[in-house]
Amino acid sequence: MTLRSLFTTARLSLGAVALACAALPMTASADVVFQSFPSLTGNTPASPWCSGCGGTYRVFDQFTLGSASDITGFSVNIYNSAPYWNNGMTFSVWSIGGDGLPGAQLFSQTLVAGDFTTTDLGGLQGTATTDDLLNLTLAAGTYYASFYNTDLGVWGYSHVGGQLYQQGAGLRSGESVAFALEGNAVPEPASLALAGLALAAVGVVRRRKSA
Repeated sequence: MTLRSLFTTARLSLGAVALACAALPMTASADVVFQSFPSLTGNTPASPWCSGCGGTYRVFDQFTLGSASDITGFSVNIYNSAPYWNNGMTFSVWSIGGDGLPGAQLFSQTLVAGDFTTTDLGGLQGTATTDDLLNLTLAAGTYYASFYNTDLGVWGYSHVGGQLYQQGAGLRSGESVAFALEGNAVPEPASLALAGLALAAVGVVRRRKSA
């Protein structure tokens, strides 16, 4: 095989890989990147926790991401009765402080009731779901999520290893909020480099065809 034919074969092979990569969708539908319980339905509640009570309390729960992710939405079990669910909520993300409690606020967005779809689970339990989060990208690690308005109530459930924290009322070890975060994993640097190589190869193949 001559050097020229070797280069031709290499270009064509790389071009085939590149075209296959380019045919893949550049974006993917949102996946669940964290869920505190295997299912958000059918769980027996331990107690409802007030996340407002006139502004005195705020409820937090821990979550862990195994990889960097763009978070686009979430679902959370709520106390499905007025006035505890009629005004939407502020969703925020906080770092873990040195004492294991919420540290610095990293993200906050206020969503109105119209941003949510609500499912009645019976027994004053419901699930509020939204896909309207904006510009929330988190690195791999452990954080606190907060669900809050001045009246909102969320359900606590028994959960081994759960770390529910109610501001002003302490840490509820072994108890958790039922919630899930949806989004997309952020591509690794190696994946980005491969995508760039694929696009460059597409250019080589197209130039060759036009020559």
